[in-house]
Parts: sequence; C-alpha cells; structure tokens
Amino acid sequence: MSSIVSRLDIVQIFCDVDDFCKQWENLWQQVPQLPSTKGERRSTSRMHLSEVMTITNAFHGSGYKTFKEFYTLHVVQSWRGAFPNLVSYTRFVELMPWCKMIVVLFFAYTLLRNYRD
Repeated sequence: MSSIVSRLDIVQIFCDVDDFCKQWENLWQQVPQLPSTKGERRSTSRMHLSEVMTITNAFHGSGYKTFKEFYTLHVVQSWRGAFPNLVSYTRFVELMPWCKMIVVLFFAYTLLRNYRD
C-alpha cells in the first residue's frame, strides 16, 4: 500500500519522538508522584514509550483504515528490524492508552516549535 508513511523516514520520526520523550520523562521525575495503592501492579513493557508513540503517530499518516491492518500488515512485516522488541497486536493495543496524553503533548510541542520557526 502506497502511503505517506512509506515516504517518511521512520528513523527521523523516532528520533524526534525519542528526544521529546526524554525531556518529558526528566520533567516527570521532578514531579512528586502519588504513592501506589497496596496491591497495585505496575507492569513494564518491552517496548519504550517512544517506540509506541512512533508507531501510533505513523498510523495517522499511513492511509490504512484500521490500526489492526496497519500494525499486522505494515509494522510487523516491514518494521520488525527497526523495532526489535515489537509486541503482539493485542499487547500493543493495551499499551496505546499509556502514551495517549504524551502524544497530544508531542503534537502541541511540534506545532508550537514549527510556529516559532
């Protein structure tokens, strides 16, 4: 499928997102966090936040109608080398809410940065 994403440099997208995530994580560490409730499980992921965000952002410019089609037909088949810790489609969908707020912040940051330039 010919798409905008096939013409984009996925490495450049990842670098922009990863730089933003590092800045955001540094700020997040400075904010006092609420203590976790007793018995609360906090699972970790093999994929980094920036990887999840990169794939999520790429879907929006991909031209695919559904995320499942994009993930299974494009990401898993074409980008496995770029994302060595790729998880199953079901697990990825579970990770997507984890980055929702940060994706919005990244888009706002990018728009403001481009506006100033």
